[in-house]
Amino acid sequence: MSRLSHKRPPTRLTSAPILLYSQMDVTFINSGALSRAHYSFVRKVESAQSPQAADQIHLSEIDGIRRHFAVGGISLKECREKLIILLYCSMNLTHVNPGELAFALPQAVNLAEMGQTLRDKQLGFIFCTEVMPPNHELQLMLVNTIRKDLESLSTARVCLALSVLIQMPNDEVIPAVQSQLQALFMHKSISVRRRAYLAYHSLLHNDPSRLTPLEDAVVLRIQRTLPSIDSCAMAVAMKLNQVDSINDEVNALLPIVWQRPGRQSQSLTLLVLRALRKAKLSMPNVGIVLDIIKRTSSPPVRVLLREAFLVLSSVSAEVIQECQMQQSLSPVACIRRLLTSKDPNDQYLFVSCLDCLSPTLWAGTLPGTIAVLDEWEVQEVMKLLDSHDRLVRKITLRVLHAVDSSLVKAYNTQLLHNLPAGLTLSDKGEYVSRLLDVGVLQYGNDGEQYARYLKDLFGVAEGDTQGRTEDMSVLEVGLEIILTHIREFDITSRISCVTALAVPVTESGARIGPTLMVVISALACEYCGKIATSPLSLLQGMASRLVSYGVTVQDACLLSMIRMSAECDQIPHTILKLVTEISQFSGKRIRNRCGLFLTYCGQRDVLTSIIAQASSSSLPDFLVALTTYGSNAAASPPVPPVNLKPSSTIFGLSLGSPPRASLSPRQLRYEAYDTPQAVPSLRHPLSPSRSTFSSPGSTGRTRSSSRASERGMPSELARTITPGELTIAAAQGPLQELPELDHVRNSNASPNEDLTSRVDLISLDTACSEVPVTFPTPEPGFEDVWDAMENYNLRGWCESPMDNVVRLLQSLQHSMRVIAVDQPPFEGELKVLVTVEPKQGAALRLRESEEESCLWRLRCDDPELRTTIKRLLEDI
Repeated sequence: MSRLSHKRPPTRLTSAPILLYSQMDVTFINSGALSRAHYSFVRKVESAQSPQAADQIHLSEIDGIRRHFAVGGISLKECREKLIILLYCSMNLTHVNPGELAFALPQAVNLAEMGQTLRDKQLGFIFCTEVMPPNHELQLMLVNTIRKDLESLSTARVCLALSVLIQMPNDEVIPAVQSQLQALFMHKSISVRRRAYLAYHSLLHNDPSRLTPLEDAVVLRIQRTLPSIDSCAMAVAMKLNQVDSINDEVNALLPIVWQRPGRQSQSLTLLVLRALRKAKLSMPNVGIVLDIIKRTSSPPVRVLLREAFLVLSSVSAEVIQECQMQQSLSPVACIRRLLTSKDPNDQYLFVSCLDCLSPTLWAGTLPGTIAVLDEWEVQEVMKLLDSHDRLVRKITLRVLHAVDSSLVKAYNTQLLHNLPAGLTLSDKGEYVSRLLDVGVLQYGNDGEQYARYLKDLFGVAEGDTQGRTEDMSVLEVGLEIILTHIREFDITSRISCVTALAVPVTESGARIGPTLMVVISALACEYCGKIATSPLSLLQGMASRLVSYGVTVQDACLLSMIRMSAECDQIPHTILKLVTEISQFSGKRIRNRCGLFLTYCGQRDVLTSIIAQASSSSLPDFLVALTTYGSNAAASPPVPPVNLKPSSTIFGLSLGSPPRASLSPRQLRYEAYDTPQAVPSLRHPLSPSRSTFSSPGSTGRTRSSSRASERGMPSELARTITPGELTIAAAQGPLQELPELDHVRNSNASPNEDLTSRVDLISLDTACSEVPVTFPTPEPGFEDVWDAMENYNLRGWCESPMDNVVRLLQSLQHSMRVIAVDQPPFEGELKVLVTVEPKQGAALRLRESEEESCLWRLRCDDPELRTTIKRLLEDI
């Protein structure tokens, strides 16, 4: 098992000297290193030229320590130093895993047991908590060490052992420490008591039945410490939901702790109020809570004030009303000054406290009651609906809805019919999120009404007046709000909501915006086969709408279609045709999705297996299962035949179609070709006497010159066409129209005439007769140019194949030379030389990966050209 498979969060025992220093201008004395060797190692790491070089230094050091531990016979001091270096290495590796560090666990356990100082024991424990996997066999060896430290007279050693229990709870340690933990509940040190309760709570997750006696001890501890109260025991009792068993004791504590002087009174009062939220507040204590609100409102003690209102939220309005009349005190009147504050925290505190009380206590909604807030103050509350804080807006909506639901309805109508034009994507998402919050509040658990509201909302937000659906972006904030709220419905409401949303997909005339379409795709995948709408009808509706959306929506729709195809006995020919057409005009991502659909749509057994492997029926989990199934296969399954006749509208493009679709992704692979032969010009394919070109894999002028000299031809006249030139030429017409090479060889035209009338494919707009015949001076080799610019390095990763990179470089309209991947120098990489002036240019090396992407390295001494090429490659 690798270390990463059981890596825990950083340990919180105490600070340890692992990261000693980050700057190398400190001396050994001031560095904090344990030894000269330690100092030298860290200095060597921080002086590394690259992260990869630093990683190699770390790995070499780990291997050296592994061999050193295997020999044995090391001292505790040396062991401590090696363990610190191991932790340093494991935390600072950037590109590789540290490997298995379990070889050092016996040394760490021994250090925790035999260490004479607290620092030694601490380091041994830290290493174990960071490296040791759960239920490791060496954990048994730690049990005795922990038990002995718990019985120590040293408070620091006891705290250290308890911290280990908190970090590494296991079943084996419970019998050994149970009785000692119970005794530590009454330790004189609050630090020990706090850690003892936390250790108990941590062990509780492993085997609660074995810790029942300790649970009783916690409650007994609270009862015995009255009226002084043990705050640690109270906190644990709240976590265990055991407050109701001591309800009377907790209520009795409130007047005692509130009357205490000093800061301790507030902290204990806060603890008791939190306990009373789970218990039941007694009638006499309601008046005390009102007094707490009065005394903590000016200046506001926010946490205590908020907790007091939360306690009142569980008390009936009649009881609070009676106490208000007896004390002539209104809790809302105590906090009204917070409403006019400019501090957002005060505004949130006011509206959240208001939300805890029934409107009958402050809004004057019942006959004979008086409104606490003035009219201008109500207007200030209404202004909070425009707050920048979404939580404040939601709470304000809830408060106003409790007062009068017509207020929220009027606010919704105002927003829906006054959508500003020209909003940015973020502003539009913010605006739509406000409307969605209103819908959540208005329709609650009514799935059908909520679906109708969503269709009305997005009919405005993504309707005809907003433009074409394929040009719109998905509102991610809206997705999260909608899917989260629907998940909170009961199953009946969920099904009715999804059914109501899915019906418009089957209607040809209905407009569905991109955001709502993604929502429908996700829900259709999750509830496929459970809703009333036929899966086949949904499949046909989604397939017919694919062309109307961008990549993000198409991705979600295709994944949902793959899932729905498992519910269909047979996929109609029209759906396969639509998906095939989309694939031909799309990028790599959508082509892959289309390929998956065409592969699996007829394999119900495979899809059923994939669905069964998914952790849930949601769209993301289905995608994970689908990806996992695909990665487990030896290779991506080929797309099966779909019984469609090849045609220019489905499998290929006509002459006027975009050139990117007419070239297959793997068509241009710069490999070695035969000796160039004379063939007709691309511009005049029917006139073989006009021009000559050679095969598209040529290495450029340098390579062509050597071949031409062997045949007795001038080097420039035999110059081979570059791959980039072929790409541009291919866009002008189908290559299938070219005559056969044998026909060209049998032509009666003079070879010299063919060569001298060659067309330069980089300048396709120049007349053939105007192209001058020149004999340029020999160009420098790629390696010479590359080495000359060694001080101007850039590198990166391009999510596009090499032929696309060459095509983009051609768009710069600079002279360019391409050297094939199998030609020197740097075999295995495509070499490109871009020349701006005789002494200025760029050298580019491309190494292709298996996923139609490539790693690029660029050297260029011209800052402007270097920036241009870098941006071009990064924007692909």
